[in-house]
Amino acid sequence: MNIRTYSLCRGLCVVLIATLWAVNGVAQESFKANSAPGASWADKVNLDDLVPYTVPTAAWGDRNSDIAITWERPEEPGIQRLQSLVGWAGAKITDSLLSWKIDEAGQTLPLKLKHRNFRPDKVIESDESTDLDVTATAAFPVFDAIAVRFSLKNRASRSRDVTVSFDYPGKGVAPDWKGPFPVGLIVSVENEPEGSWSTLYKHNEHGRNVVWVRDYVAGMTNGTTLEFSCIADLSPRKLHIASHGESNFTMVMAMGRYRGRAQKIYREATQKIAQGWTPDAETARIRALLRAAPPLAPRFRGNPKYERLYAHAITGMNSLFIRGEGGYTGETRIPYTGKEGIGIAFFWDTSFSSVGAREFSPQLAQEAIENFANNPSPRGGLPGTLSDTHRAGEGQAPIMCWSAWHIYQSGRDKAWLARVYPGLAGHIKFWMNYHSSARGLAQYFNAGQIGDNDARFDRVYNRDNGEEHSNEAVSGFESPDLNAFLVMEMRSLALMAGELGRSREKEEWKERADKLAKLIVDTCYFADEAMFYDVVEGTHEKFSGVKDPNMFLPLWAGVPLPESEIHRIVEQHMLNPKEFFRKLPYPSLSYDDPKYDPAGYWRGRIWPHFVYWMAQTLWRTGYHKEAELTADRLLDMMQLEPWLMENFNSDPDKIGTVGERDSQPEYIWTQAAAIELLLERYKETVPAP
Repeated sequence: MNIRTYSLCRGLCVVLIATLWAVNGVAQESFKANSAPGASWADKVNLDDLVPYTVPTAAWGDRNSDIAITWERPEEPGIQRLQSLVGWAGAKITDSLLSWKIDEAGQTLPLKLKHRNFRPDKVIESDESTDLDVTATAAFPVFDAIAVRFSLKNRASRSRDVTVSFDYPGKGVAPDWKGPFPVGLIVSVENEPEGSWSTLYKHNEHGRNVVWVRDYVAGMTNGTTLEFSCIADLSPRKLHIASHGESNFTMVMAMGRYRGRAQKIYREATQKIAQGWTPDAETARIRALLRAAPPLAPRFRGNPKYERLYAHAITGMNSLFIRGEGGYTGETRIPYTGKEGIGIAFFWDTSFSSVGAREFSPQLAQEAIENFANNPSPRGGLPGTLSDTHRAGEGQAPIMCWSAWHIYQSGRDKAWLARVYPGLAGHIKFWMNYHSSARGLAQYFNAGQIGDNDARFDRVYNRDNGEEHSNEAVSGFESPDLNAFLVMEMRSLALMAGELGRSREKEEWKERADKLAKLIVDTCYFADEAMFYDVVEGTHEKFSGVKDPNMFLPLWAGVPLPESEIHRIVEQHMLNPKEFFRKLPYPSLSYDDPKYDPAGYWRGRIWPHFVYWMAQTLWRTGYHKEAELTADRLLDMMQLEPWLMENFNSDPDKIGTVGERDSQPEYIWTQAAAIELLLERYKETVPAP
């Protein structure tokens, strides 16, 4: 990923939302959870106010839609910021998608927001007026359509005649432009219901404009104009409400990349509503999604805190799997890292996140891996980033075979395994054929493949202008972590080959893995310090001497070391509080490094997927108590903010600070890490042919 400073703070309202989440804890759920004997945790868990959809990266979406909604002004009524998730980083379409007013006897009634309940299945806004309660419940009945069900309850002892009217983008703006259509202008649409509108916006590319993926890019370029159409009937609704009575109606806003697609989605949504759909149908669907997940590990079961976290991670991850519209991903789904900022499918984010997704939907995970496997470069490198509109680069840290094997273990879909195996194997061959040293160790060729601004790369970074660069080309060294990943990849490929009846390939991959594992020890292990280090290419000379969690990945991969040496590494370094093992464990640069910065992106911040691998490593090397403690500490970190953050400040006084820089909320690999930790998957045996 690109290093960037991303401000999460959206003024005092965001701070207020986060404070209310921390103070109020679990809200009262309007839906009556099933508490019958034998009911699943998924039927009982409270989904009310699960995640505040108040920043664009943590926007609300559902049904794998490529649109999302953010309430950046949570104190105001209405449905607010609409963004497109087509391409890279998202694109804002409008700040206000829908607002409403109520008139009675020629007068506009005062309308005040009482509460907005942010749930994954629906967002419920409660407003009040003069002796009138208004509830607007928004949900996704189908892909890319938002339906809003309005319920008006009359508290007066007289009947009333009221009119509900709407404000929306393009209202009153005739489509009579002159010359080229101005990008960003929103106009009404001829020959469609009142409330329909259209605009053009610019596509964002993550490719030719990004250093680490620009060498092989195909698809839409940066700045390509795309159409965004909305079909809706937002004509005023006239209602007669009896004394102490109630009146309801539902309206639909259907979005599409062109008008015909929006029309099709509108027909699907309105037909569904005509057949009796209500937002409660989405509640049932989300609870079925949760029921598909395995039960929590015994020590977490029955604890509402962990059940809420589990539901949060599953529903958040599900919403980040974005369905394509016929481009590079066809009509299938890939996992975006978030809904803005650096939102797109990254290679290693996809690999790790799909391991979490297979727990509740093996199909989602399979689609994600297959999309990458289907898009190799001419020399076999799989994309570094991928969206429906473009593919770019040749991968990141290679862990997709490891991911695919875990996914296969869940679904046992041999036909899928046979489809992805050639692309996955080709990617490992790409590393060894094009990016390995004379003695057979693979080499990073760009920092964006692993740790952006990691201090270990300082020796070859360009620092002439005094700025901290990232994602630059790197060379001249060999790394234990990259080759440990490849050992795990080769072992996973051996297992796949065995399942597919490719016995010769199984033995070849196993032999290659064993040979590479021994080479890591021979070249990158320094017994005098009980530590692995990057080395200068072709030597046994330390390249930087930097200690970070990456240096323990050879243990994770099971390289051939005597048990006594493994214990030395773990006890002298992994469990050393001066270096890594504190309440906030495994920062991306050891605590005792002079360059350590608790807020440094890959120079001190804590990355949840790495901490997960450290818990796995501790468990596999026999340090079970310490592994559980590491897992518990990471779970505690995850719950310090209302969102599941991309990474964490390793300063105890700064972690959990709302608006703290360089971390995105609702990040997909943190959701995956939460799922795997709550299921205690780190205790499972390492893949081995």
